[in-house]
Amino acid sequence: MDQDGILMNPDEFITETRKNINAELVDFFKRRINEISDSSIRRLLGKISEYTVQGGKRVRPILVVCGHNLFKSPDPEVYKAAISIELTQSFFLIHDDIMDQSDLRRGKPSLHKVLEKDYEGMRESRRMGENIAIVAGDLAMTYAYEALNETSFEDSIKNRALRELISITKITGYGEGMDMMTTAGMKLKMNDLIRLHLWKTAKYTLEGPLLLGAALAGYRGSTSALSAYGCLTGLAFQLHDDIIGLFGKEEEIGKPVKSDVNEGKQTLLMIKAMEYGTNEESQFINEILKRGNVSDDEFERIKKIVEKTGSYDYSRKLIGKFISSGKDYARSIKGDPQTKEFLIWLSDYLVTRKN
Repeated sequence: MDQDGILMNPDEFITETRKNINAELVDFFKRRINEISDSSIRRLLGKISEYTVQGGKRVRPILVVCGHNLFKSPDPEVYKAAISIELTQSFFLIHDDIMDQSDLRRGKPSLHKVLEKDYEGMRESRRMGENIAIVAGDLAMTYAYEALNETSFEDSIKNRALRELISITKITGYGEGMDMMTTAGMKLKMNDLIRLHLWKTAKYTLEGPLLLGAALAGYRGSTSALSAYGCLTGLAFQLHDDIIGLFGKEEEIGKPVKSDVNEGKQTLLMIKAMEYGTNEESQFINEILKRGNVSDDEFERIKKIVEKTGSYDYSRKLIGKFISSGKDYARSIKGDPQTKEFLIWLSDYLVTRKN
């Protein structure tokens, strides 16, 4: 076995853990729906349930389980706690799609578009769909805290876990705000972009779920190596996501490939292409990001500039550096060897995926 050899079958672990998490999600929503007698709210909760249960890879709740298993023997109660981060994910995505005016999520209509259909024929049908989706997102976030609070962990452990979940939502909120400001024209430098990705992506995708799991394990030792692994891998995850967003296929990524450009997102690919390109190329990209509504020809030109200037290669090399350093931190964690090896395997998976 080489130094990155897998001591567990990662596919089997993911499949089994995802099954348990899905079962807890279904059970949680059944109980919430049964609490309500109002038929309109029951329908709304049914749509939030469908949106949450039927979508996503469950990477975040799986990482909550990993964070726990690093420091304590597996406990079925962790699955009940882990759904809190998936409910948080629904909250972020529902609101994000409204802010970005994105009508597709995971290859299906975004929740605000699903809800809009209930008001077809009304003058304000789109606005109604968005307004009710905002409420749905708020409910999903409230349910995240409720799911964690309903577990049978000791109060001291639940309190630490709740503080971590609060930190996740707070820091990610800072990132969301910063991201919106960039689409309004706020210029990003490299250090700004790294901070944005740490706040908006790494915190709630990797670092936060792992620390949440460690809190559920009652672990009180140093989490600096675990945090570093989460931050570095989270940065690589986002940079790879930006590459997929520009060079991927719509049927694979589940949303229009032009969406990042149309939203004016200043990804590393765009920043370095403007830095390395000619004045004409830099001005062209800058104007497109400001304007949006990019044509097919303009989109193809942007991709060619990104490749020609070396921006694409720069991103790939940086992803490799982040992943390599993240793996080193994972190896240094004083925790369960099998879980550590899974995290090392996951690093590579997250930056080779197609969606």
